[in-house]
Amino acid sequence: MHKPYKTISKLFAAAVIIFGGFSVFAQGPAAEDYGPSYEATLFVVLGSDDNAQRGSLPKAIDAVAKQIRDNFTFGSYRLMNTYYGRLANNGSLDYKSVSSLQNASSDIDSPTFLDWQLSNFRRDANSAGRPTLNMQAFRFGARVPLVISRLSADGGKTTPVTNYESVGLNLNRISIAENTPTLIGTISLPRTTGTFFLVLTIKPV
Repeated sequence: MHKPYKTISKLFAAAVIIFGGFSVFAQGPAAEDYGPSYEATLFVVLGSDDNAQRGSLPKAIDAVAKQIRDNFTFGSYRLMNTYYGRLANNGSLDYKSVSSLQNASSDIDSPTFLDWQLSNFRRDANSAGRPTLNMQAFRFGARVPLVISRLSADGGKTTPVTNYESVGLNLNRISIAENTPTLIGTISLPRTTGTFFLVLTIKPV
């Protein structure tokens, strides 16, 4: 006499289990936690003996500026540009742009094509337990216009003929301290005076 009710109860319980299973399945796996985000700031400083290019450097890189002045003998230093990117732990950064990144003493009006990358960024701890930031690779590259000849024009003027040459810096397996400006390399531009200094800072946000 009570069997129909028992059967209905069993069917209802089975339905709850089935639909409950579908509900869990629909939610899927939990979203992956990438950890904290980081800001990567690349300062490009030009050192030269052209006093007309003298300028101030950001206070954020005071310690590196002293390191540069202690080890190089240029008469003046100025900030050429600052590049910024944001990435997560185990992430990468890839930046490409058209830039005027060249020695201001040059009379070339052609743009410079620039790119820089941080690959496989990872936060670890050193033997003292302090955070250290590791990258599988760092690359900074530029295609720089060079005058290879000049064509005569009306009125005694000349028109420069330019060609592009690639310059850059590639580093593998680099480590820097967290939130500490670090001089990671230099680049000399062809047929110009001066040297570019690359200063990198990465800090959590």
